[in-house]
Amino acid sequence: MKQAIEIIVVSDVVCPWCWIGKRNLESALASWQSSGAQANIHWQAFQLNPQLPTDGMARSDYLLWKFGRSDPSSIYQRVSTAAAQVGLYPDFAGIKQQPNTSRAHALIATAKDDPRLQDRLVEALFQAFFRDHQDIGKPEVLSEIGRQSGLSDDLVALSQSSEYLEQARDESLAWSERGIGGVPFFIINQRFGLSGAQPASELLLALEQAQVEQSRQENHA
Repeated sequence: MKQAIEIIVVSDVVCPWCWIGKRNLESALASWQSSGAQANIHWQAFQLNPQLPTDGMARSDYLLWKFGRSDPSSIYQRVSTAAAQVGLYPDFAGIKQQPNTSRAHALIATAKDDPRLQDRLVEALFQAFFRDHQDIGKPEVLSEIGRQSGLSDDLVALSQSSEYLEQARDESLAWSERGIGGVPFFIINQRFGLSGAQPASELLLALEQAQVEQSRQENHA
């Protein structure tokens, strides 16, 4: 049996391009895995705005601070078009609170040993923020998302510990120090790196290249 390809996705759950990148990766994997290939996806923390207060800030204030204007329609026109092309319709106008995402990343990290559960958590957080306008910086909101995604009560509680919060912040900082300034960023088998919401075709090509290289190494082992 062939060894699974390992995929690291460096991402932030308030980044619309990361949600688009997730859909593109899913599309690439659907084509690639039709031949029986396997992959494990590991979601890694990246905070686009680590300096935000722990409890976040009003969305209108955030947009004014970040972009110099508070009208989301003019800011997000390009990303809205790109999202629609992959079947996503984020409602930027409905978002009321811009969260600090350290708690959300801590929640994701508790499922690091279960890639499928971790993927469900990431998807649920994207939907909660961009579709349902929930404040995903609030512990009670994150607890409910965790439980609905299948996380045990013990892991939900662990995600709110100072240890996991610190780990999430440290992980984000570590990726920044390695030169990643924007997300999503995909790392395939620690060999192939792709920056940005790459189209499914580019991700598929990288998966195929990684598989060829891995097969060559296995044959010479």
